Amino acid sequence: MMVRLRAITKTSPADYRLTLEVLDPERQPWEPGDCVVRVDLHDGPARHASTPRGPLKPAFELYSLSPKEPPVGTESRLLWDMGQAVHRYVERVFDAGILCPFQGAPEDAPERSE
Repeated sequence: MMVRLRAITKTSPADYRLTLEVLDPERQPWEPGDCVVRVDLHDGPARHASTPRGPLKPAFELYSLSPKEPPVGTESRLLWDMGQAVHRYVERVFDAGILCPFQGAPEDAPERSE
């Protein structure tokens, strides 16, 4: 599965809403625009957080239950694959620090000498 960014909206000083498009080249009937999902990102002082919205919510929940063991059923596997793809995309957004640059306070900041 591939995830593409469609839009970003800043909802507050520390929150963003991403509109993403999920594509699966293995599923022939899927075309761009068929699976559009949203996820909210939070750039807090203690941690980054993501909150899925709409059909992505059960996909994230299912993926979180067993990130290393995909389910066997067709529908649950489709949701699991979506959750995995979007989870990887969100991790890359956080790691890049472009939208959410806050990394927290440095633990051992060197003292300043005059």
